Amino acid sequence: MIDTIAALSTAQGPGAIGILRVSGSAVLPIALAVLQKNGSPLTEEFIKNQKRTAIFCDFVSADKPLDQIVFFYFPSPNSYTGEDLAEFHLHGNPILLKRALQILFDKGARPAQKGEFTKRAYLNGKINLSGAEAIGRLIEARSRYELELAQKNVFGEITKLSSKIRSDLISLKAECEAEIDFSTEDLTFESLEERKNRMISLKNLCSKLIKDSERAETLILQSTVVLFGEPNTGKSSLMNLLIGKDRSIISDIPGTTRDYIAEELSLDGIPIRLVDTAGIRETSDNIEQMGIERSKREADSANVKLLLIDASAPFDKSSFLTKHKERLRGSILVANKIDEKHKDWNRNQFEELESEFELEFTEISCKTKVGIPHLLELLKTKLISKDNSEDVVLLEDRQRFHIQKIETSLSEAIRLMEDGAPAEIYIQEINSSLKEIGEVNGHVDNEEILGRIFSKFCVGK
Repeated sequence: MIDTIAALSTAQGPGAIGILRVSGSAVLPIALAVLQKNGSPLTEEFIKNQKRTAIFCDFVSADKPLDQIVFFYFPSPNSYTGEDLAEFHLHGNPILLKRALQILFDKGARPAQKGEFTKRAYLNGKINLSGAEAIGRLIEARSRYELELAQKNVFGEITKLSSKIRSDLISLKAECEAEIDFSTEDLTFESLEERKNRMISLKNLCSKLIKDSERAETLILQSTVVLFGEPNTGKSSLMNLLIGKDRSIISDIPGTTRDYIAEELSLDGIPIRLVDTAGIRETSDNIEQMGIERSKREADSANVKLLLIDASAPFDKSSFLTKHKERLRGSILVANKIDEKHKDWNRNQFEELESEFELEFTEISCKTKVGIPHLLELLKTKLISKDNSEDVVLLEDRQRFHIQKIETSLSEAIRLMEDGAPAEIYIQEINSSLKEIGEVNGHVDNEEILGRIFSKFCVGK
């Protein structure tokens, strides 16, 4: 007999509804003990005839109505967990839900552990391990970008890619084994160069998966965007404008910002750490000098640098390059105060800098907000390249570990081939790779690994 688990599956706190989920062999007896309709207990026959259908009824305790609810029954194996499963949809009062859950425990259920419903779904073959991990990521997604990546995995992107890798490995293994078994026969096999190229292509696919996933994980954790430049170029004004509040002190006095100020915000679902830095200039003030050095370190480590210049002042290219040349490459050059631009201001004077340092140039006004939408688009483009973001797949740590092992084994197989080793030797690296790819979606027997995966889930999932 499969023990029966129960848990709250909706978020903690008041809400319109709260869902109690129950899974296991005692689902029906428990439901029959707590459900009534028009003062009479529901029957097993009635519930079975209404499977996967909303049943409006009363949740009772000792024949006393506790709440009017909607009940769903999903018989095995056609349920989320693959077991008999029921959902009790009550009103979302936390006190009421806690009382109802305790009644379910009293009738024979036990409290579910974190992720136990999804773990049972995996163990019963309803989802593979990659699908289970994707559900966990979907629930915990902290930004729209992470949500979109999790959705791709829920719909099987990791499964498809790992299936392709497995298929290619099996093809390589079959070709090697055929050469080993029938080396004395008058048969034609692919050339060693063709086989090596197939291995290189597969290794490159693994490398790309790892690299793209690490890049995506960096964006998920947070991308650092640093505002830097000389004093009074409007860094603090832009900071306040982007975060929607007065966080940085704005003053015409140079050196007002003496240390960097960081705030977190979301740009169309992309989590960003936005940093306003001390104006970079020559100064005899020791405290300001320390702030400038910190500003430079922040700029050097940033994912994206926004270098602000003052369009209302004369632009001296030679002086500008002396101060900022080492941090120009790949940055976004932002000309602020374009509403008050200097009489000699000429946008064309920056074309040479754009080409030489591969930077983007844009004009804005923090006062009138002219150019801000275009700046945000440039920023998003920098953070997520539109050319290759769609084919990025997010790997969990466990998946990345196995893909890296495959990459290492294939690199070794290629090296052995180039050194003239026979197929009997380098086929062992292919066998190792096949074992690793099997761990990505396949069955894992190690209870410690499973516990680590599903412990990240909430209790009701």
